[in-house]
Amino acid sequence: MTEMTDGLDSIEQTLRRGAAHLAELHPTFDPTLVERIVFESHATLARGARIKAHLAPLALKFAADRLQALERAGSRDEGGPVRVLVESIRNDGISQMAAAYLNALGDGRVEALSAAVSPADEVLRTVMDVMEEDGVPLTESFPKPVTDDVARAADVIITMLIEHPFDVARHQRVEAWDFDDPAGLSTDEVRRIRDRVRRRVQEFLDALDA
Repeated sequence: MTEMTDGLDSIEQTLRRGAAHLAELHPTFDPTLVERIVFESHATLARGARIKAHLAPLALKFAADRLQALERAGSRDEGGPVRVLVESIRNDGISQMAAAYLNALGDGRVEALSAAVSPADEVLRTVMDVMEEDGVPLTESFPKPVTDDVARAADVIITMLIEHPFDVARHQRVEAWDFDDPAGLSTDEVRRIRDRVRRRVQEFLDALDA
């Protein structure tokens, strides 16, 4: 009998295979810890998701970000890229824009992730469209919750319309960027927000060189 691809067993097997692969990529971590983070990441995404399709691959991407953050938190290279976490309410608009521009325009000087206090199911269609117009597609992006491990690994935390939900470490600084929420706005209005976000990101990058 052929197993259904959307069955519970199939999801579990996908997560276990993904965890084994991530354990190979991160040999400093116990494979049991890696698997726990994978299943925890899946449970976290599933809890708030109305759309359940494709949760397993998204959970593996989320777990990969968390494992990378855990590794980096233990080894801060003086000459390495600035690690930036961009936080918003739903991670479906402005924080996705900002993180994408930081990575695209930073020329390796920064590594940016984005996250939310209360993640949406998906990135806003208008945001996807206007970022595609500007040559910075969000095809691999998805809303995800902010976690303590990812937050601890950041050098700079950029908050967008929210307060940072965790304690700030001594090595970290927090910047509040004030932008309109693009949800429910027209494409032209979202385009204007996009351009403002891009300018603010460029100012941030220019300040790194000052």
